[in-house]
Amino acid sequence: MRVGVFHPGTQHSWQTARALQELDQLAWYATSIFYRADKWPYKAASWVPSSLGNTLRREFKRFYHPGLNPDLVRTFGVHEWVERLLTRADLRSLAARVNESGNRAFGKNVCSLLTSDPVSAVWGYDTTARQAFEYAKEQGVRRVLDVTIGDPRVYNRIMLDVYKQFPEFFLSKDFCIGSKRIDLLDEEYDLADSILVGSDFSKETITDRTVRPDLVNKVQVLNYCYDDMFFDRVPERRKNCDGPIKFLFLGQAGPRKGIHLLLKAFSKIPPAAASLLIVGDLQVPAETFAKYRDRVILMPTVPRSQVRDILANSDCLVLPTYFEGAGIVLYEALASGIGIIQSRNAALAAAPNVGLIIPELTEAALHSALMTVIDDRKRLLDWQHAAKAEANHYTFANYRQAVGAEIRRLEIAGRTQTCTR
Repeated sequence: MRVGVFHPGTQHSWQTARALQELDQLAWYATSIFYRADKWPYKAASWVPSSLGNTLRREFKRFYHPGLNPDLVRTFGVHEWVERLLTRADLRSLAARVNESGNRAFGKNVCSLLTSDPVSAVWGYDTTARQAFEYAKEQGVRRVLDVTIGDPRVYNRIMLDVYKQFPEFFLSKDFCIGSKRIDLLDEEYDLADSILVGSDFSKETITDRTVRPDLVNKVQVLNYCYDDMFFDRVPERRKNCDGPIKFLFLGQAGPRKGIHLLLKAFSKIPPAAASLLIVGDLQVPAETFAKYRDRVILMPTVPRSQVRDILANSDCLVLPTYFEGAGIVLYEALASGIGIIQSRNAALAAAPNVGLIIPELTEAALHSALMTVIDDRKRLLDWQHAAKAEANHYTFANYRQAVGAEIRRLEIAGRTQTCTR
């Protein structure tokens, strides 16, 4: 089968496209931004002073993957550029509106691509696939919906409870996902021949008895992977854990990820015992974060190429998330040889020999987990020594094999459907 992959952003679509490319089944990969030094606007970096040019290149290379054949990449639309600029300017509401209109424009372009370069199947992502799926269904093209996070109805229930307890950590009281997006997702669920998720937790949110229990046989778990091209030469770890333990939080630093629990728990830990580095987009009001500012180091979003070294220079990743798809950073932590503290609401990468799964999402439970690491340095070292072996469950090779199996299953299902007509 020739397969088209499309996503206006990135998520893990680079890995999906690369897997199909190596299986010789990728017809094209459609996205909004993909760095090519010989194309506009990217070659503008060569036309400006070197200091600015280097800054532009670093930013552009956040949207580049060396494993993808650029001749198979199709880019269109400026909405993603505008959305990211607005987000950087902290104009989040406007960025969300641009994202919505951008997804519609992107969908139209994918439909045109399906006409000009037909495929046997398309692989799209949640809340960006409806238009292309409607057209693909009309053309008899098989449809895979890759759902990167749990169902919004469960998200709303969980986060409403969190808001009641910790309102000061929310940027806005209007955080719930509206019915328009939920309806869109339901349409995508129904249009898809197959629905893939990255964890059991994510599957449970979709097939919850109050959500879409009718989809229980349509939703399958397909484990994501860490990217071997960025984590192929991880620096050697230190042989001991002398001095303060280096904890790391990596990703969107907001209430959904449990950043409030981490900040509150960490404020009770002496500076001589541990440090905390937060890398990512801070989604907490400035006045609230100011209370904890002197106990953490904050670093804005960085290029993927820098994530490897940040992980390798840490001792333990902390992800107390309330709501997740899988959490690729968990696999990257294993590949980097560090321990993990995580909640159950993600892929359960913290097997007993490489980390801790927090029994409940409370400040006390998280503080206890952090102190377990601080007080038992040998246990942390044992986690670190076992991490890379555990990472073998989440290699790109395993992911590629699973993608291939999904396409074969889809092809067989299509043949069966044709024969029964």
